[in-house]
Amino acid sequence: MSTRGRSKGTQVDIDYDATHTFFEARARRDYANVLSATMYQDQNPDLVARRDQAEKDALGPRLRLRSGCKVLDIGCGLGRWGWFISDQVADAAYLGIDFSASLIEKAETQARLLDKPQLRFQVMSATAIEPALLDVAPPYDLVIVAGLLIYLNEEDCVKVLADACRLCAPGGLVYLREPVGVQERMTLDRFYSNELQQEYSAIYRTIPELERLLARATAADTFSVQDAGFLFADELEKRAETRQYFMILQRAH
Repeated sequence: MSTRGRSKGTQVDIDYDATHTFFEARARRDYANVLSATMYQDQNPDLVARRDQAEKDALGPRLRLRSGCKVLDIGCGLGRWGWFISDQVADAAYLGIDFSASLIEKAETQARLLDKPQLRFQVMSATAIEPALLDVAPPYDLVIVAGLLIYLNEEDCVKVLADACRLCAPGGLVYLREPVGVQERMTLDRFYSNELQQEYSAIYRTIPELERLLARATAADTFSVQDAGFLFADELEKRAETRQYFMILQRAH
């Protein structure tokens, strides 16, 4: 089922071609804060910086980064987690993949500007990951899936989560972070955003819906939830209907 506009409570599929067009256009723009390309808030670069720092401050110590670790960032956008990881662990092997060639180009440009040539980026769709072609070979000590599932329909969410878990090393972590619907599911299907000045498609699932997707993607005896909760303090959230939620999963040894 596909319909255009805004809906609540019901399952509506979104169109990936429209999402790809959206991100290609976002990547080609200039912003007061480059992270707005994927974190939005185009007119509020300070909020973008505060959210980026707050996420890394809160979650960074929980990701158990260590010397020589390997990290896969699925749907990496500009690779902002790569910046943080390379600052924390100089010899970490980080690979960011994204379906948008323009975002990957922008990520590579930012890595050069930040003097982080060790960061690797690759154009590859999250829904069609080919492990043998990844520039940093699996398995990974950390797999990041941050702000990605919101742009995927149900079965592809299950596939991406299952792939993330398969690519994770024994004892490794999967970091999942998504904006969720606080009270109910909400879908925007090619909905025009005055703030972004573009049509925008996204699915804000509830926390129980995310948990059901994970249950379908993973075996209960293989992964356990190490930590979970709402990410930001109230002053960093802008909308009452949605909030950022995170989960950290660990694979059994």
